Amino acid sequence: MLIDSIKSCYIDTSAKVSIVLKDLTNDTWMYRLDENRVVPSASTIKILIMIEALNQVLKGKYQFDQKIRIREEDKVKYSIIQDLTLDSYNFLDLIILMIIVSDNTATNILIDLLGYENINRMAEDLGLKNTILSRKMLEFNAIKEGRQNYTTPMDMAVMMEGIYRKHILSPEMCELMIDILKKQKYKDCLGRFLSEDVNIAHKTGALKNLSHDIGIFYLDNIDYLLGVFVTEASSDIQAKEIVGKVSKVVYDYYCN
Repeated sequence: MLIDSIKSCYIDTSAKVSIVLKDLTNDTWMYRLDENRVVPSASTIKILIMIEALNQVLKGKYQFDQKIRIREEDKVKYSIIQDLTLDSYNFLDLIILMIIVSDNTATNILIDLLGYENINRMAEDLGLKNTILSRKMLEFNAIKEGRQNYTTPMDMAVMMEGIYRKHILSPEMCELMIDILKKQKYKDCLGRFLSEDVNIAHKTGALKNLSHDIGIFYLDNIDYLLGVFVTEASSDIQAKEIVGKVSKVVYDYYCN
């Protein structure tokens, strides 16, 4: 019943869809669809960047309240930081902005501070088989040159479940990451057809005709992980609607 309802959300489209759904409370996989398909990560890669940023805090390289200067040349389009007049931000604030509003200026500054090599080594340490950071955000020329950021739904699920079970870095850092992810401002994918008060710790990602969202849902009687990754949709709206429809089906299943 659940699987048939999920399939009905995308069966009539030409979009490519991958899904991971796990009952975290009972440690049971409920549905996996093409979960090892390698896809452009879009902004979901920022979860990995957050983990490495907190790792470097634990190692003493950076402090949460350390001021990071923002230069004009660091700023990129469609960034809240670009629209503000502040010339410096706390290290933790950059992490928060990167996640909750997917700020690309904050992300690119963090990539410079942390280093590609360290971020990708973290992916390896976490056992992520097909996740790699090869470019900064909005570096579209890099994409044309063949440098793209990639991941798979299963790699993302590994990260999210590791954070949920407090197996990554430290329990305190995992609690901080969950708290940040719960403050996500973009709710037009997994939360598209749900009430505003549904408690989700998640991260979205979007490119042309592509939409991803993966998160942990905290309901009264169960916690579950759901990731929906849509590529080659006919439009950005269609991609987001597929994610939203799958999420609504799963939410209704667990609430009824």
